[in-house]
Amino acid sequence: MFAPASNSRAVASLAVLLAFAMPAGAGAHVRLQPEEVEAGAYTVLHVNVPNESPDLATTKVAVEFPPGFTYALYRPVAGWSGDVKMTKPAESIIDGQVTPARVARVTWSAEKRGAEIQPEQFEEFPIAVQIPDTAGDTLTFKAMQTYENGDVVRWVGGPSSQEPAPQVLVTAAGEEQGAAVEEDATVVEDGSGDESDGLVIVALIVGILGLLLGAAALIRLLRATGGTPNTNEGNEMATQSKIISGTDFITVSTQDYERASKFYGETLGLEFSKRWGSMPAGEFETGNLTIAVMQSDAFGIEFRANNHPIEFHVDDFEAAKAELESRGIEFRGDTLDSGVCYQAFFADPDGNALAIHHRYAPPSD
Repeated sequence: MFAPASNSRAVASLAVLLAFAMPAGAGAHVRLQPEEVEAGAYTVLHVNVPNESPDLATTKVAVEFPPGFTYALYRPVAGWSGDVKMTKPAESIIDGQVTPARVARVTWSAEKRGAEIQPEQFEEFPIAVQIPDTAGDTLTFKAMQTYENGDVVRWVGGPSSQEPAPQVLVTAAGEEQGAAVEEDATVVEDGSGDESDGLVIVALIVGILGLLLGAAALIRLLRATGGTPNTNEGNEMATQSKIISGTDFITVSTQDYERASKFYGETLGLEFSKRWGSMPAGEFETGNLTIAVMQSDAFGIEFRANNHPIEFHVDDFEAAKAELESRGIEFRGDTLDSGVCYQAFFADPDGNALAIHHRYAPPSD
């Protein structure tokens, strides 16, 4: 037998209060729901956007998608416009492989006066997608929330940070449904108790609500005063436990050290710094990184050319490209202009991918 209807209604009411009465700072951040979805499923994700500001309205929300989404359809929200930005298909200059277009970002903007998300309010933006078929992956959706004064809150941090990025866990097919059936069975079984069980649940929810309200007040006080919890102890522990402090060198494999040494030292003009004793290997300096060229068979390693380019910085891109061409380097394809930088690709005598790179604009948000 189920618990009395009056207790069920009380529990449901308090559950709703628990979900929506939490003030900013007590978990009121941008979320994607549901937070667990089956791999390959066609579904609707709901972007839940609460307004954290006590006196400013939210006027724009942008969500960056991880790789794997081939389309996104947004459902109209009154007073808001939507825009889906796709990447362009790209053919690799290195190996010719084509990367298909994918969803890069979905942006919603308030268009009508009064449509903004006001303080103490939230809005929900539904998007229809197909989840990537990658069971076990946790998909991270970085979000940017813009307020009417131009301030932007970047929800891009880790799960335990103050501004965590929304995440969705991709489950195996049938896993989520099985869990739901099991949960329903538990509810039916628990409902066979007497009236006191319902009262205990009510008391428990009230207690949790009190704790959340207290935590919310503390976080609001810290934000209002510009204070943050003392994390020196944690930082000291992180410093003490730090293992890696830098990069000594990266390695490039070759089948002929003398040939490779001439290429990196004379053709590219890198400074030779050290020979590895009598072994066919040596180090060359780029200015901020050491490249160790190693003849693979001398170290018992199978030779494999690297198809991910090492990008060498140049101050004058066109002059550097022309000079390298005069030294016999053949660039593959045209210069790539990404909108913030120039790149030109080539390879060493062993087929290891290389490139020259020059950034002419600051990185965009």
